[in-house]
Amino acid sequence: MKRKKFNLFLAFAVLSILVFSTFALSSCSSPKKRTGTVNIGFPSSGGDWPPRTFGVAITNGYLDEYLEPLGYKYSPKSFLGAAPAIHEALVAKELEYVVYAGMASVLSKANGIDHTLISVTGWQAGWKLVVRNGSGIETLADLKGKKIAYMRGASPHMYLLKVLNEAGIAFNDIQAINSNLPEGLAGIASGTLDAAVSSAGYEKQLVDEGVAKVIHVQFNADRDVYFEPFVFIARTDFHREHPEVAVAIQKAFLKARDWIKEDPDRFFRLTAEKTGNPIDVVLETADYDIYGSNPLNLDDTYIDSLKGILGFLKDNELTKGSIDFPSWPDRTVAVKAWEVYNSGK
Repeated sequence: MKRKKFNLFLAFAVLSILVFSTFALSSCSSPKKRTGTVNIGFPSSGGDWPPRTFGVAITNGYLDEYLEPLGYKYSPKSFLGAAPAIHEALVAKELEYVVYAGMASVLSKANGIDHTLISVTGWQAGWKLVVRNGSGIETLADLKGKKIAYMRGASPHMYLLKVLNEAGIAFNDIQAINSNLPEGLAGIASGTLDAAVSSAGYEKQLVDEGVAKVIHVQFNADRDVYFEPFVFIARTDFHREHPEVAVAIQKAFLKARDWIKEDPDRFFRLTAEKTGNPIDVVLETADYDIYGSNPLNLDDTYIDSLKGILGFLKDNELTKGSIDFPSWPDRTVAVKAWEVYNSGK
């Protein structure tokens, strides 16, 4: 009887040890759920709603849907100072991701800021050149010698250079005033500036009041010359440690694009609501080629465009740096996000 009790006790003890050991090992081998907030920067013309798939992913909760299972929240950060302020935040490690103009990404990469190209989120043209009535500017040729506001080192800078090239005017032949977009329009309103680069729609009040007029629209210009990529980049040190976060964000963008494709006019109405621009202003630059204007990939067409931007920047002495284009992108993110998203996971 004693032997029987002893054997039962021994069996129970061994079973307890095995259960505890299995639990302990599984706890050690299972990855812990990460927690934290990722900061995603984007340029602002004065509003706080990011463009295209990024904005839809926020509004419809897609970023929450894909980031929360990984233990992450997100915080969108708008930058009125645009590219220079964004680059300062990247260097200070205040941002993990950025969605902004390809020109700015090329300039920063060439100048030594370490980030990784994840995907091209947009193929677009949203700038206008606005001139003050009474400035003497009627055509592009009249820009010579005038005070023109732009944003140095950002997409409006490249746009202005292209407009001047079209007019046959050298950059040194104008009085270039570096300012953010609202300051440029304020300068036109006050009469201290002759012209300014504006994000499409933000010039409407000045035009309606008879203060200004538009003499060049990027969206209506030669697409081969003026259209440019918008990109999704990651701070490299963070991305190396947490590549799954970029995949989750890319999936949210893919879902947002599908939502846009279902009813493009619904998306344009949402854009009008979020930006405060009248729907007719939004439709001025509305592109119904949803997949073409929101590519969300790294096809050679867009990489070649980024290479062309680097050449343009060098030709205009905006950088002396170079980019190793084969190593800059992480092509695995877009591929994996596409595979997982289409599998329904």
